[in-house]
Amino acid sequence: MVRLAGNTMRRSTAPADAEVINNFPGRYLTEDWRAYYWVVTEKGDLVDRRATIQLPLGYADVCPAVYPGQNGCIHSVRRWGVACYTSLLEEMGFDPDVLVTHDQEGRGEEGELTLRAMIQVTHFDLPGHFIIASWEHPFSLFDPEGILKGSYTTWCTYLGALAWLASGGKVGASFEFLEVANRELYEEAVRLLR
Repeated sequence: MVRLAGNTMRRSTAPADAEVINNFPGRYLTEDWRAYYWVVTEKGDLVDRRATIQLPLGYADVCPAVYPGQNGCIHSVRRWGVACYTSLLEEMGFDPDVLVTHDQEGRGEEGELTLRAMIQVTHFDLPGHFIIASWEHPFSLFDPEGILKGSYTTWCTYLGALAWLASGGKVGASFEFLEVANRELYEEAVRLLR
């Protein structure tokens, strides 16, 4: 079951035509990572997408290569996009002071502002109505050299997204077990919801 806690099912704020995503453009040196993923449209169509996310320069050095199905540097995929591991920023020596300025006084303690900024550096809203990630439709993330550094397969399946959309957000199941255990039943359910 997909847990509907927090903001996992919120809509993405990324413009539909966005190609490069950076939450702090021009504030630090970056490297371009390519995200390849699948989205389910409002009408239930399955569409492949790609986008470039800009992580801080040096992130690729602390994130090892992976095989398909290994999360690697991807913490999670959600309806709205992808979250990479914030902990790798500390490992690479990223200085969050370039993001937290004194003009933000009154909006929280400095530690809270730093944490919020570090999360924004590694969490990206991506174009798409409902991003999925399963064995059949993996979310793949490649570093600037084209090396697979993230392969997320344990989020909503196509059927899970269709069920959520068809139920108006009341059904929150991923159906990943059904996708593997009974492919015929899974495909029949997809046909019915389409």
